[in-house]
Amino acid sequence: MGSGDVSATTHAETKGSTLPPGGNPILPEWQAACLNCGAALDGPFCAHCGQRAIPPHPTVRELAGDAAGEFSGWDGKFVETLRLLVTRPGELTQRFLAGQRARFISPVRLYLACSLAYFIVASTAPNLRPGNASAVSVAGVNIGVWTPTKRTADLTAAERDSALALINASPVYVRPILRRVVEDPLGFRKSMLESMPRVLFALLPVFAAIVALFFRGRHYPEHFYFAVHLHAFVFLALAVGEAAKFTGSLRIATTIGIGATAWLIVYAALALRRVYNASVAATAIRGSGILALYFVASMVALYGLVTWAALTR
Repeated sequence: MGSGDVSATTHAETKGSTLPPGGNPILPEWQAACLNCGAALDGPFCAHCGQRAIPPHPTVRELAGDAAGEFSGWDGKFVETLRLLVTRPGELTQRFLAGQRARFISPVRLYLACSLAYFIVASTAPNLRPGNASAVSVAGVNIGVWTPTKRTADLTAAERDSALALINASPVYVRPILRRVVEDPLGFRKSMLESMPRVLFALLPVFAAIVALFFRGRHYPEHFYFAVHLHAFVFLALAVGEAAKFTGSLRIATTIGIGATAWLIVYAALALRRVYNASVAATAIRGSGILALYFVASMVALYGLVTWAALTR
């Protein structure tokens, strides 16, 4: 048998096909034509509809691989996207704006993955505090001491009267919030955690609009790409701060949390400079304006979230 025949046989065996008399391999139907639209295939994906060339009856291994790929884009894209996001502020946005998108996972998928990681860490991290209990304060006045599971029914008569008196004397717009915190702290926290992801996601277009006010001359989607990538990194930095609580040391957790916050501020400034090609002075001035307006928008959203959590039973 000649070398050409050996090569053809090896190729056919690799493809799981047979050789006709002429020596050219006959590909299985799912490799020769797209099972979705019927177009001829010239590679692992259909050029007409984009479907991947896979057998009609996949194995369990293929199903598991598809599930992992749909969630994380795990084919090298996820790791490369995270590496670029973390190590080179703003570079990922630049690549997307330059049209280099196939090698990275989508911005929304990246945002969802990072936010999910943060909320998982935050919900499982221990609640470190100087003691086993904490005083709830309204307007600078302590109204009692509660453990995380203590409810109004567990308070003494004096504590309950003091709490109600201070709540009734507080501004009307905060009374429902304070009353829910005192009566049902665990339920209030649960409502907050359930609503927080939706509120943060809703703030993305707001942040993009604020950036557009300071850096004009670009299309809005460009600012939105920047907003999504920056917020994805924010979740990673916050997750690092929450993960530090697993050390069990309040001092270590506080130090790492402060470091993560400082890292986030520097990162945002570098990302602004790279994406918008701004000078140091322009980045500082415009960045401060963006931060101020976004702080106001966040406080409005936070008040809405807290009020919603207080009224939701």
